[in-house]
Amino acid sequence: MAKKEKNFEVVKKYYFRKGEIVESKGYDWIGEACFELYPVELDGKLGFADCNGKIVVPIIYDRQCHINDTVWTGNSEYLDLRKDKLYGLIRHDGTEVIEFQWEDMSLRKLSEDLLPVAIGKKWGFVNVKTGKTQVQPAYDDVKFFKNGFAPVRIDKKWGMIDVNGNVIIKPKYLLDSHFVGDFAIMFEGGSYRYVGNTILISDSNCKIVNKKGYEIVTDCSWIERTGVNTFTLTRKVNGKSVDTVRQFIAFPDYIIVIDEGEYLKGYITTEGKYSEEYVLDSKKGLDSTHYSNAKYVGGGTWSAIDYTGKTITIPNSELQKLKENLITNN
Repeated sequence: MAKKEKNFEVVKKYYFRKGEIVESKGYDWIGEACFELYPVELDGKLGFADCNGKIVVPIIYDRQCHINDTVWTGNSEYLDLRKDKLYGLIRHDGTEVIEFQWEDMSLRKLSEDLLPVAIGKKWGFVNVKTGKTQVQPAYDDVKFFKNGFAPVRIDKKWGMIDVNGNVIIKPKYLLDSHFVGDFAIMFEGGSYRYVGNTILISDSNCKIVNKKGYEIVTDCSWIERTGVNTFTLTRKVNGKSVDTVRQFIAFPDYIIVIDEGEYLKGYITTEGKYSEEYVLDSKKGLDSTHYSNAKYVGGGTWSAIDYTGKTITIPNSELQKLKENLITNN
């Protein structure tokens, strides 16, 4: 019986080049290079070679893997490959980082050293630096980590966890969201649909949630973020939409609320209680730009709420001190 000939893809630019000579190297298939690695296939197995045709990653992996993610989309350090129908993670030099024990993983969502992995259709996170499971697989879907928090989904409802797997926001919301500054905008109830790249949300209660999981603003038909911690709240009053501008300044035990103020420029310093500086601007709201000689001009009604959203009373002397910190002379 004649030996079966190999079938080569006749795509010249995909073949290895050495000078002006195109070499197939005897592989069944050679893919397009990314980060100077060529995917190569031989007898139904996948590996990777460098631009000289030298095998860097052994040809031992399943052909059915995230080839689009690992190669054509690209990751500058890792490849998520499958061996014996289970996924693992290796570096571009072939070094194994995460054992091949997962049914799925999402290299595109790798952030803050935490990689989403799945087994039994449940998702968790593995730390790529230690190779250990940091968040046990317990979620129907997860997003990437940002500033220490990641959205997670259970039974079509979204919440939030921290890097240690602690549930910060219980999964009960319509859509996923990340914290920007100290707060996240969440939607409870209702429905949504996509029109092109736009999400249309109907009959949902819009809320602002802080990093302790407390809803500090509720019962809004819409909330627009106009700055890091500044929002325009839209509520229905007697059948009409009424907008309210609110700025929230987070402190360890309470939140200062500034209502309906018209602000020019200013910055917040609280003698170490709050480490970040922000600028108040009438158009941008609470912006992260720093103005060393900015002044606070304008007014507004001052009040305070705790982390449950309940209005509280703080000593006038302390409140006055906070106000004075906003009024600075050049």
